[in-house]
Amino acid sequence: MTNIRMISAASGVVEPSNLWSSRLDPKFADLCPRLIETAAGVRWSAAGKLAPPPGYNTALTDPHGHANPLTIARTDWLASPAGRRWIQDEDQVAGEVLYSTGYVWDLINATENRDFILACYRAYNDWLADFCEADSERFIGVAKVPTTGADDATSELRRAHSLGLKGVVLDAWPGGADCPPAMEECTEFWAAAAELGMPISIYRPLDGTREPEPGIVAGITPEFYNDLTTIIYANIPDNNPGIRFISLAPNAGWAPAAFEQLADTYMRTAALRKISLANEDMSPADYLRQYFWYVSQDDRTVLLNAGYMGEAHLIWGSFAFMETASVWPGSRQLFERVTSGMDRGFAARIAGENTERLYHLGNARPFSAEEIAGFESYAML
Repeated sequence: MTNIRMISAASGVVEPSNLWSSRLDPKFADLCPRLIETAAGVRWSAAGKLAPPPGYNTALTDPHGHANPLTIARTDWLASPAGRRWIQDEDQVAGEVLYSTGYVWDLINATENRDFILACYRAYNDWLADFCEADSERFIGVAKVPTTGADDATSELRRAHSLGLKGVVLDAWPGGADCPPAMEECTEFWAAAAELGMPISIYRPLDGTREPEPGIVAGITPEFYNDLTTIIYANIPDNNPGIRFISLAPNAGWAPAAFEQLADTYMRTAALRKISLANEDMSPADYLRQYFWYVSQDDRTVLLNAGYMGEAHLIWGSFAFMETASVWPGSRQLFERVTSGMDRGFAARIAGENTERLYHLGNARPFSAEEIAGFESYAML
């Protein structure tokens, strides 16, 4: 049987130890993030505080399966293009969409120093763009959006696009954790994302609460589920039909039941609701399928309900080096188990083809309007 070509739609980047120290202005020396080496592995520090270990700290194991905590030297090699190719080859993937979602960002944002925070986000995006340029077919970079206000968020989104990065990930709402997404000051951010074709990924609550640890819990909605519905009720897709969002959780089997409950509540409260969606023929569940893409890892349930979700909206992610969700280097074995007995063409589309089309990689053709709207309201098994 021929191996399916796999492109992970969600993998954790490994940041080099000098990412910030080599790029930030010396005036930020006291705040600058630095990698610390301990007996238990590496950890990031910033502004005099120590972050929990990054997801990649114990990602490597010895031949007996025991964790092998990283040294700074080993971390720097893994953070190099050669190291990343080795990571991908070990996991048998042809490419990865790379995210930085580690705890170091909580330390950066906790300083509440606008100039420092903005400098850290810009430095990271610069580094990531340079990194991806070394092997653009295998490294697909997702930029970080600063949490210092809508103007900064919009400016950095546009700059990230000019750098060749393929999408953005939010740590908070574009206007800041306390700024509702429907506020007029955020309008330009949503419009720019739609105009530039930059998918927006969500992996944590956007109200400034502490970053949750990703995990796989059958049937439980992710902690950012309310943010997904907030986006819909803020009429952001109505005002920006070309916008694309990504649910960055390792499963989506929770979605069919949650969506049907949401749609039912919307219809039952028609006479009471203060906000209505522009398309009277679509329920909130329809919006959450048409404008969102969902990453699947160890999740056979959502694949069996592909008709309900819309096949074009399902993308596979290894979650390599992303906290407890990582099964590196066994991602291919897991994927083959999850898709066992399924049509190989379908499996290939989920494994990489949909990701290529979503991010406009190579010569991949874009999704048609019919494909994007190709979901069934009641196809649950």
